[in-house]
Amino acid sequence: MGPVREAIASLHANGYPTIGQVAPELGFGVRNLQRRLADSGTSYRQIVDEFRRKQALDLIENRRLSIADVSAALGYSDPAHFSRAFARWTGVAPAAYRRQPGR
Repeated sequence: MGPVREAIASLHANGYPTIGQVAPELGFGVRNLQRRLADSGTSYRQIVDEFRRKQALDLIENRRLSIADVSAALGYSDPAHFSRAFARWTGVAPAAYRRQPGR
């Protein structure tokens, strides 16, 4: 859902917004938004995860940022959590992704 992604992006300045913060921005209650997302085959968590994945792929390209810097920028409390998520998204660890030819 595009409007949910836009709301996440606009509210993202202070970390990732909760569904409780996004729903009123869109004129919905939390449960109503959850139902609408489920009806469209997704969840709030999946949308935030995809948003983080796209940001991670952009940030990881900047070699001046350490993996820990990228992790912190994405709101992970521990670089190991970020590394596991990144490996889930891409199939490789962040450092290995950076080492791939053409990166």
